[in-house]
Amino acid sequence: NTLCVISGREKSVMKWKYGHIYNIYIAAENGYYYAWNDKHQDFTFNRFMNVKDWGWKEIVLDIVKSYKERVDGSYVDIKDSSVRWFYTSVDTDFGVKESNELVTDLQNFLRYLPLEIVHEKDYVEVRLIGADKEAFTREFLKSYEKSKGVADFILCIGDSQSDEGIFKVAKEYAKHKALRNVFCITVGEKASLADYFVNESNQVPTNLAEIILPSVESLERQSLGTPKSEGFRRRVSFTPSTCSAIMRTCDKADSFKLE
Repeated sequence: NTLCVISGREKSVMKWKYGHIYNIYIAAENGYYYAWNDKHQDFTFNRFMNVKDWGWKEIVLDIVKSYKERVDGSYVDIKDSSVRWFYTSVDTDFGVKESNELVTDLQNFLRYLPLEIVHEKDYVEVRLIGADKEAFTREFLKSYEKSKGVADFILCIGDSQSDEGIFKVAKEYAKHKALRNVFCITVGEKASLADYFVNESNQVPTNLAEIILPSVESLERQSLGTPKSEGFRRRVSFTPSTCSAIMRTCDKADSFKLE
């Protein structure tokens, strides 16, 4: 089994949270950094893409800092591959209004640069095009296939809008390779490319180092119910019996070179 955790968090945070878990791939900053955590080797992050010109960050910082100063409670988060302006603690209506204005300003100033503007419910992010979960997942599966062959079972679990890119790639891969053993699960009942959902993230087994994918028949029998109506995503119920079926030690997890 090959396990991969993809997060928007910085590599230092990812190393702190998952550095003690061996035999998994860890991707930080939405895939801009990645590493294979092997207990027999030093934990080292590699860059998914090479960037020579970082001048765009100064332009972005000037704009988002002006919004930080004029919007009490907002703050700026600077990563190597992106800049985020958070308005989590701002009055909802005012925060939405200011975030929309910020997006407009950014679009005007950055329209000719290789950047992507992402507007989430509590932040606005500017990042490099290609430094996202969708691009990383696509390359991850391509490298896996080159090294190990076509994947015969894929399980993707995510809770944010950025995870929709992962679901998109997984479903495209399934269609292209004629696979039926691909499952995408989101957290919360909402519009999503995922076919399944859980109500809360604590329903998902969190010890990723001990997850092993069971057979499709076992997974369908124990956790994947039948849709209540057409277009209604199926609910995944992680009962204790289900967890015991999918949580095993993963000391022999597969690794491969991400090219």
